Amino acid sequence: MNLTYKIFIIEENGSMPENIEALLAQAGYVINYASTGLDGAKVELLCSTERPEAVDSALESAERDIRHCRKNKDRILTYKDIELNLDNREVTVRGVPLDLTSTEYGILELMLKSPSKVFSKTNIFESVWGETYFCEDNTVNVHMSNLRSKLKKANSEQSYIQTVWGQGYRLAS
Repeated sequence: MNLTYKIFIIEENGSMPENIEALLAQAGYVINYASTGLDGAKVELLCSTERPEAVDSALESAERDIRHCRKNKDRILTYKDIELNLDNREVTVRGVPLDLTSTEYGILELMLKSPSKVFSKTNIFESVWGETYFCEDNTVNVHMSNLRSKLKKANSEQSYIQTVWGQGYRLAS
């Protein structure tokens, strides 16, 4: 009796199909591609008439690849044309490295981790400096101004940080 096994895989990472295709080709599977038309994702139809036990192995490998891709993807925060790499602490705007102080980096990281939140000066100070905010001074304002200037210099056509009067700062929509 000849059985055909079909597996649908939705793929978002360009390197994953080669990994999956190589594993399944070794196991004797035939792969046909069909486009979904959804933001570049494709559905891969895998068919085989033999060795169904190889499917489990291929799926386990694919799941490992997906977890690896998600883990690496989560380590880069993006907003508009800004990319902040949490592993090497590098920031780029339009792919060009941006030289930030550790305080500016901390403020940007804080904001990118919660892009819809309005951050008070107290919240920013206590999160980035790790100390209690006791009095009104210009510390946060100065660092925010420097960060805004560097972002503006990197891309003068884009607005990144918005002041919410009486409340604090948030990423510009």
